[in-house]
Amino acid sequence: MIAPSILNANNMNLGHDIEAAAQCGISRFHIDIMDGHFVPNLSYGPELVKNFKNQFPNLEAEVHLMSNNLDVVLPAFVKAGADLIEFHLEATNKPDSWLTYLHQHGLKAGLVISPDTPVDKVKPFLDKIDQLLIMSVYPGFGGQSFIEKSIDRIKQARELITTTGRQVPIEVDGGIDEDTVGKVTQAGADIYVAGSYIFKRGPIAEQINKLNKVISSCKQ
Repeated sequence: MIAPSILNANNMNLGHDIEAAAQCGISRFHIDIMDGHFVPNLSYGPELVKNFKNQFPNLEAEVHLMSNNLDVVLPAFVKAGADLIEFHLEATNKPDSWLTYLHQHGLKAGLVISPDTPVDKVKPFLDKIDQLLIMSVYPGFGGQSFIEKSIDRIKQARELITTTGRQVPIEVDGGIDEDTVGKVTQAGADIYVAGSYIFKRGPIAEQINKLNKVISSCKQ
């Protein structure tokens, strides 16, 4: 599954870009929320998610919280209508509570780990999450280059998940393009967040089709 990151879309023409991607079969969009504190950048607020769901009720809003103020931020995005919320393991000392909170409110719950966080830190939570996001760049800015050590991290995560007997999808975010999407697929990734590659390098449909062709060839 490709989950385009709207962070790199044209904000002055955001609805058009989302529609163009949806026409290519995209059913989930990745919405990066940055608070200027946990990461040195700012992005969208809950109103964007609310507007997204009002305009595109059949599309899934996946919210990636880059914030360590979850007491305030996370409930606000639940209320806004997010379908899945994933937060950073590094941002809280009570991940269990937040995973439970999300499930109690009918949302899918995901954990995110940054490039320097050991993969085995997620092991205690694998029976509670609906998705694991492995960052293949440092969080905070779009357009960064893929970190090659992410391949081994994906493989390690896949091995850990396999031991649980659960089907937990692995999502990868950062530097995803024609060259890297095949590598992460072969390593065990299931969901691919791509922003700059889809929205800034050519026609949206053409870019999505290129990624899908590589993914399909790796799974044959």
